[in-house]
Amino acid sequence: MQTVAAYRKQIDAMERKPKFATITRATTFSLLTTQDYARIHPFFDYLFHKHYFWNRGFDGMYGTIARWVRTIGEWNPGLSEEDCFSAVQCWFGLKLPGIKTVADMDEKGFPGEFFSEVVASETRRALDAVGDPNKVIAWVSTGRNPHAGDPMSAHDLYRILTASYSAGLKRFIFHPDLNIGAAEWDVISGLCGKRWHEDPSGYWPLDTPKPGTWNGGRKPK
Repeated sequence: MQTVAAYRKQIDAMERKPKFATITRATTFSLLTTQDYARIHPFFDYLFHKHYFWNRGFDGMYGTIARWVRTIGEWNPGLSEEDCFSAVQCWFGLKLPGIKTVADMDEKGFPGEFFSEVVASETRRALDAVGDPNKVIAWVSTGRNPHAGDPMSAHDLYRILTASYSAGLKRFIFHPDLNIGAAEWDVISGLCGKRWHEDPSGYWPLDTPKPGTWNGGRKPK
């Protein structure tokens, strides 16, 4: 808190008035990283909370929970995986719908209830802690680089954004895997403006090869 207050003091002393922001972990894990939304947000102009849910890699919710489950199991070999998930639920107040084992995270993926319950709750908790929806901007990513997480589909991205919007979120930043792909841009443009027209002679997302580049250059008759 003293460090953040010192940053704010230096920012306010500048002749030019830049905006001051922070990128925080999801509300479920924020206190573990000394990021108490309710206490730190007055020092910042914007709070970018990580809407990260993928499995494996780092920073994603599924991957973080899986590591906690495995660690608890190593410390307590007499517990089943389901017992370990129950312990994580007690510690974090977080229940993953339909998930009872680590294998379920791959086999069942993200059921609809995950978005309507978990994503919506994470969004509301951030908004409630800050109290000003204009200061809260979700930092959305769907795995891969630079987090080494399993890629989430465009359908999952759509469900993240729509659940967050329904919970009161007004703005987000999408952090793609180096470059945005066609499916991701189709979802984002469809939700936030005019849906993208897939014209290879116009704008084309860099992470998706243009038609004609993956078929040896052969053009249809």
